Amino acid sequence: MSFTVIKSGFQDMVQDLGRTGYSHFGISEAGAADSVSLRIANTLLGNSIEEAAIEVTLFGGSYLFDKKAIILLSGSIFPSFIDNNPIDFFKPIHIDKGQTLTIGSTNDGARCYLAIKGGFDVPSLLGSKATHLMSKAGGFYGRNIKKGDKIKYFRLDDISLPNNIKFNIDRDRSVLHVTKGLQFDLFDVINKELFFNNKFTVSHNSNRMGLRITGPKISTKISKDILTEGLPLGAIQITGSSDSIISFVDHQTTGGYPKIANVIAADLHKVGQLKPGDKFIFKLMSLDEAEKLYFQQESSLKI
Repeated sequence: MSFTVIKSGFQDMVQDLGRTGYSHFGISEAGAADSVSLRIANTLLGNSIEEAAIEVTLFGGSYLFDKKAIILLSGSIFPSFIDNNPIDFFKPIHIDKGQTLTIGSTNDGARCYLAIKGGFDVPSLLGSKATHLMSKAGGFYGRNIKKGDKIKYFRLDDISLPNNIKFNIDRDRSVLHVTKGLQFDLFDVINKELFFNNKFTVSHNSNRMGLRITGPKISTKISKDILTEGLPLGAIQITGSSDSIISFVDHQTTGGYPKIANVIAADLHKVGQLKPGDKFIFKLMSLDEAEKLYFQQESSLKI
């Protein structure tokens, strides 16, 4: 059972919740850029939240199904159709043998997710089906899916679906909440005010490793890089040229740039939906406040 890629999207790849526990070996977690949307999709289909889906970035392609399936689209809204008939997001959809799903260009955020009841049949690597493009590992041969590929999915034996599930998720990408970074104290008051009182814009030179953002130039009290150390997901590094980078899901596991702040766990899904040209501000909060938002989000995602 599979679908055939008739036309590929900008960047379609297999992703799940990531490959955890191997950072000390230099292996990035990878995983969905918007893990919240992936979890929602799997929950609405009755899958394990760890099941893999197809992550679609900016615009999708066309996919011909050779067997019936139940699919669901989540994340930012991309106008989508089955044989030219529009379909809804966040709703299980039955697709029959010989029908074609077409995913258009985004109306808003950067990514949507194509999930399937029962999941996709791709190999697991170190406990995950996530694609890591830089190392060409995981997912579907470690790469984006392309025209002519046949992506297998599991036989549909159980067609039962959950009912009446509601989610309360903050999707406002105009504000990214952060906590103090590991080198927060290396920045003086003037540079901290520049960082927190001005808008930043996502650069076209961004990817799943990191989002380069343009805005005020930020300087530290020291004139050289720090010793290389572990790099957390969501860390905001200040480069030697005083530019800012948000480390993201495919980020390197170590780095030597000072880190002024770190995006909180509850807002990482927003980073995954930022696209070139989007503008936002950083808002500092305490660890207690960040933890409260995280548990609120987790509570909403559990059924």
